[in-house]
Order: sequence, then C-alpha cells, then structure tokens
Amino acid sequence: MATDGLADPCLVPHPDSAIRLASAMHRFPCPELIPGDLSFERSFQTAGGHPTTRALTSQADEARISLSRALSAKGAKVSHQSIVSAAQQYTPLIHQILLSCKVQPESARLDQRLVFEWKSGMEKDDKDKKPFKSEALMYELVMSISCEGMGRAGKACEDSTGGDFAAASRELKQAAGVMAFLAEDQLPQWIARGNNVEEKVLPSEASIGVCDSFKTLFLAIGQQMAVATVLVKKSAPNYTLLAKLSLGIAEYMDLFLNTLRSEASLQMSRIDPTFFSLLAFQVSLQRGLSYYFLARNSWAEKDYGIAISMMKEATSYLRSRSSATAAKGLPPLDSRSGLKALKDDVDELRSHMGALLNAYETDNGKVFFDKVPDSVPENESLACGLMMMKAEEYKLEDVEPAPLQVGPAGGIGKPPSPGEDADRELARQLQEQMDLEEARGPGSSTSRSSSVSNPPAPSYDTLMSRPPVPVPVPDAGRPPVPGVDRPPVPGGTQRQKSDEELARELQNKLNCGFDG
Repeated sequence: MATDGLADPCLVPHPDSAIRLASAMHRFPCPELIPGDLSFERSFQTAGGHPTTRALTSQADEARISLSRALSAKGAKVSHQSIVSAAQQYTPLIHQILLSCKVQPESARLDQRLVFEWKSGMEKDDKDKKPFKSEALMYELVMSISCEGMGRAGKACEDSTGGDFAAASRELKQAAGVMAFLAEDQLPQWIARGNNVEEKVLPSEASIGVCDSFKTLFLAIGQQMAVATVLVKKSAPNYTLLAKLSLGIAEYMDLFLNTLRSEASLQMSRIDPTFFSLLAFQVSLQRGLSYYFLARNSWAEKDYGIAISMMKEATSYLRSRSSATAAKGLPPLDSRSGLKALKDDVDELRSHMGALLNAYETDNGKVFFDKVPDSVPENESLACGLMMMKAEEYKLEDVEPAPLQVGPAGGIGKPPSPGEDADRELARQLQEQMDLEEARGPGSSTSRSSSVSNPPAPSYDTLMSRPPVPVPVPDAGRPPVPGVDRPPVPGGTQRQKSDEELARELQNKLNCGFDG
C-alpha cells in the first residue's frame, strides 16, 4: 500500500548512500623507507665472499631499492599492489640474511655499518616527524613485513572505492593475518631478545600493541566490505543477518580502541586524529544500521510496533552528537571536520530513515493499530553481534642460511701456518655442517645466539645476542568477544539454516571471489 508518496514499506529499497557509508574506511599511508647510503653487498664484502652470499646481498640491495621506490610514490601515483609485491620480494631476502647471521655469529663481521631508517605511515605527518633508526636486522624485517600488511589494507581501500567489495574483504583478511603474525610471533621474539629495545623509539608499526589492535580493526573493516557485498545485490537481503554483522563490526571497533588504549597508549597519541573521528562515526553508524535492519525485518514479520520502535532507535544513532562524550550520535560533519565528505550521504540516509519511519507510523495508525513500545524491548534487541571474519594466516618463507666466511681479510685470526691447512679445512666443514643441522633442528633460532654477547663493532644485529625470555601474549586473558565464539544453536533434522551458517556461506562466497 502507498503512504505519503512511499510504496509499500516492505518494498522500499535501501539507498546507495547506505552502501557507501557502510564501506567507508580510512586509508593509512604505508611506512616510508629512507634509502640512505646502505648496501648489504658492501657491508658483507668480506664475510659474504661466497658466490651464494654475494648473489643474496646483491639481490637484497636491488629489492630494497624497489621497495623504497614503491613506498616513495605520492598521491595518485601510489600503487599499493606494487608496494605489496616489492615487500614480498624483499622480505625473504632480509630474512635469509638475518638467519645467516644468526646461525653463524662468529662469521658475521661487517665491513660497513648497516643503519636502517624508517618513518611511520600511520603517525601524524608534521614537520617534526623524524625517521626511526636502528642497526637491528630484525627491525628491517619487521618494517618490510608491515609494508605488506599496510599495503594490503591500502589495496582494499582502492578495491572498495572501485566497488569490488569482495576483493577488498579478502585483502583485509590477509592484512589482519600480517598484523597477527607481527603481534604474536615476530615482535615478541625481538623484544624478548633485545637488550634495550624500546617501542617508544620505534615506528608505531613496530609496536606489539598497535599490531595486535590493527589485526582486530582490519577484520572489522573486512566485515564492512562483506555487508556492502550483500547490500549491492538487487534482491531483498537477509535483514537479520545484516543486523548481526553490523553490530559485530561496531563491537570489534570498540575492541580495537580498547586494545589500543591499554596496549599502545603512547603510539595512540601519535596516530592521525582524523582516523579516530571516522572510527567514532563508524561505531555509531554500524549500531544504527543494525537497528535499521532489525526494523526492516520486524516490519516484514508483521511486528509493526516493534519495527517502529527499532527505526526510532536507528535514527537516534544517526543524529549529531550533543557532546563529545555522548553515548549516541555522529561526530561533527561541518566544514571544519575531516568527515565533511560524508555529509551528503549521511543526509540522504537520514532522510530515507525518516521517510520510512513516517510510513511505518502512518500505516500502523490507519491499519494495524499495533502498540508501539517507548523503547526497544530487551528481548527484541540483539544480545551480541556476529563476527564472521577470520585472519588469513601469514608466515615467512622457509629459507636456507647463506655461508659466511672468516679470514685474514676480515681482520679475524691469523693466516694458517704450513701443515695446518687440511685440518683447518676439515674443522671448518664440520662446523658448517653442525651449524646447518642446528639451524634446521628444534630451537635452532635461539641455540647459537647466546654465544655472541657483545661482539666487536661493527657486527651483526646485537639485539639477537640473548636467548628469549617469556613474553606475555597480547591476547592472553582478554575476555571473549561477543559473537565470536558462540556455541552452535541446536536444532532438528529439518531446521532452517542459522545466521551463523549463513555467515559462513557468505564468507565462502567471498573467498571464492563472489561479488554479489
């Protein structure tokens, strides 16, 4: 039936502005590599005399230059796919160099110091922003891996802008996997071994707390893309499932913020404040969309009074905040706000919700006469949201250590005297064999490192000189996130599919390249 110019409220489609707002995300720049006068080939000129090692150091220099070029692009010239590809090429090479030094510490003597310089991409860009310097090979490895993660998030932003939400969702799951690897594996190893490794003197991308929280953020944004994938379809969506997914997004964004405050408060103060404005916007928008989808479902189920109450609740989340500390509402969208580009879409969505609420109230007042509760009954609200996104596992490529050599040219030891050559050669071969076997066996990454405390300068990464000590895992003790680990709902043999099962089906479609 038509009411006030609207068609049957059940048939009114959601506006395109809902899709654009639901998929809005902040694009963080990738870290910036400062090339400097750094050369692996020159630094390992003596120790890296073996042909395999010479080839490795030469390839690492070339790959580092390629990554630097990809990261230095500005504006429209930025290609996040190029950044991801360059990082994927460079990471295994720096990993192989690090492993070679780790298992042959007595041979890892440098002809020239290696000083790695990086600028953070996610921190505020001001004229006082300085590069972070370190001689740790692990620092270089961590930042290269971070480039792949942040590059994938940037690629997801490009895909989303182009309307390919399924591809964006896949990129964000991979980005989350990179951040999880850094937070749970690579960074704890470094911090545990380091004598004086302090996160405050490193880029935010090299912080355990930042990586742990951004894993959660990328999963939340990935689910935004999954919701957008459903909304672009012409057919009527499963409103209950969308309501649960939208609420799950808001809950994960809240979890991200709480993790960042508790585990990386110092780094949080450095991050671009515009991002936090968009985060507050998305939390309120997603909760509002959750009630909007519930209202659409309730009206279709002929719960007219409940639908009206839910639509009123949805509109309350889209109003402007009465104060900065208000529990509901959107942050300012005026000309001074970093969110001003979203204003037109917000106005359109508000108008749509207002018109639909008016149609509901008109039809109920003339036809259905259903009682409208003053607030949404607790038993009609969602107890928790649903998070269907899972981080895609990231791991380093398996590499073999390259041979490092020590001799008179390196200033170590003395020339072998007559008659000693054969014995020394046999001893050297036996030592190399033992080193390789030890590197490939259990615990190989730490068994040799304790034997090189305080190596003479210039030397390989001194931060690897101590065996690891126990480090608290960032996720330990964290209360379960609502909607993530819910037990399956029991049912009979003829039961309908649950929303959790539908979410898994949607995830499988996204993984297979389903684009709506």
